[in-house]
Amino acid sequence: MVSDNKPQEQYQLSRFRIGVVLLVLLASFGFLTWNLLYIQVLEPEFLVKEGNERVLRNYSFEPARGVITDRMGKILAISVPVKLVGADPSQLHAAKVVHNPDLIRKIAALVGITPQKLFAQIQSPKRRYVKLNAYVPVDKAKELEALKVPGLLIEDNYMRYYPTGEVNATLVGLLSGEGAGVYGIEQSFNSYLSAQSSTRAAHKDIEGHIIENLGVLKEGKAGGNLMLSIDDRLQAIAYSALGTAVEQFGADSGCLVLLDVKTGEILSMVTVPSFDPNDRSVFDDDKARNRTVTDVLEPGSTLKPIVSLAALEQNMVSWNEVFDTRPFIVDGKMVRDSHAMDKGTLADILKYSSNTGMAHISLRTGPEPIMNMLKRFGFGERSSSGLVGEVSGSLRADRPFWSDIDKATLGFGYGVTVTPLQLASAYATLANDGGRVPVSILRLHQAPVPVQVANAAEVKRVKSVLETVVSGGGTGSKAAIDRYRIAGKTGTARIADKGGYSQRYMSTFAGFAPMSNPRFALVVTIRNPTKLSYYGGTVSGPAFKDVMTRALQLYNVAPDK
Repeated sequence: MVSDNKPQEQYQLSRFRIGVVLLVLLASFGFLTWNLLYIQVLEPEFLVKEGNERVLRNYSFEPARGVITDRMGKILAISVPVKLVGADPSQLHAAKVVHNPDLIRKIAALVGITPQKLFAQIQSPKRRYVKLNAYVPVDKAKELEALKVPGLLIEDNYMRYYPTGEVNATLVGLLSGEGAGVYGIEQSFNSYLSAQSSTRAAHKDIEGHIIENLGVLKEGKAGGNLMLSIDDRLQAIAYSALGTAVEQFGADSGCLVLLDVKTGEILSMVTVPSFDPNDRSVFDDDKARNRTVTDVLEPGSTLKPIVSLAALEQNMVSWNEVFDTRPFIVDGKMVRDSHAMDKGTLADILKYSSNTGMAHISLRTGPEPIMNMLKRFGFGERSSSGLVGEVSGSLRADRPFWSDIDKATLGFGYGVTVTPLQLASAYATLANDGGRVPVSILRLHQAPVPVQVANAAEVKRVKSVLETVVSGGGTGSKAAIDRYRIAGKTGTARIADKGGYSQRYMSTFAGFAPMSNPRFALVVTIRNPTKLSYYGGTVSGPAFKDVMTRALQLYNVAPDK
């Protein structure tokens, strides 16, 4: 047996190699230590920024829009809490939701859209967000949350609701899809009613859930609340009476304005037809106009009392003078009356609404004094209501030439255009013995000081004649109210058309009550009645009577007859 006596070789590291290894280890440790020190202590902003981009989010919260109420505090417009439901199609695809027809149908039903529409919105896996419905009821949103579907996003939102529906729709208006006011009060006072959103910072997880609130970046503010001057009880009464008149006489539309004589507050302002502000699926913008301020009419005979005041002020007529009221020709055109009489005083002319008598008075007085009086009564300029879309009407006072027929027809309300609100304000001024107060759509805490625009003594005499229009056998007998003294004036004016005047009429009744101490002024206008009658007293008088009766009763105004 042979034994191997060779010594085994042993591998030994040299000091140089050990030094190199230690140097590399120390350098690596030093580099890592310096790098950690640099990015965590000396320059941590980059990592903080990168981390925040993944978990830090700013989110906005918008308080509710302001509430609109009537003068008694009844809510006319309010923002109701709802949920905005969106979706992340990429997550829905990853979770195979798009391949589950039953789940798609269930989600669509809760969101309030069709399954076809839902599928069309989420079919692209590249999209990261789509809005499904901004106004999902809270209870439906809770059912959606219970499904725990990844990719469904549910946020707080508000929906504008109008409890009184079409009654106040043309006055209150509504909101656009972006939440801005359009039409009516909503648009007129949009900046005041609008809320200002607050911005907050928070840490959120990958699904958007808040892990930690970090604080408020910008303070928000709730929308301001508005108390209107109108009385919703009177609104409902007026809307019903006006609708009945429009339907009964086959008219195109109607307007009604009721004012507080002493304060100028608008107690009722309605138009027919109207619309349902809670149902946008059948919205018609033509029905959304507040015609009491956007539409104009030639006032016809309702202007005669104010023309008379201008003539009296210029001493162009006296109460004792007797006028020839038979038909006569001016510039080749016949001026005649529908209620014919041969002669009469100023009181007779107003009582029986004589166009020929007023034509003589207007020709004698001239347009300048009449225009001056009309301006003082508020015609030709927008009122102080602040309502969006309000027009000023037209007096055409600066026309270079007035023909004799223009001067004559001015006496019975042709050649100028006014809004129903302006006409109501003018009759409130008459009721207030010539003291004019600005109109207001907001409830006032103190009555404004009236500005005297006409001789009070003459206004009182005109008022006494206007009472005979209703109760003394005049043209306004259908506006009479038992136990109350009513003053008013009828108006029946042809509607202007291309090339002249059509066979369509604007039927108006304007008046105030009670005569002994007027509280309310009311104007009713019916456009183009096509059935039964077209005279202002017959068409608009009954609606005036119904609404004025209820107003006097609701406000406990004592009878004066």
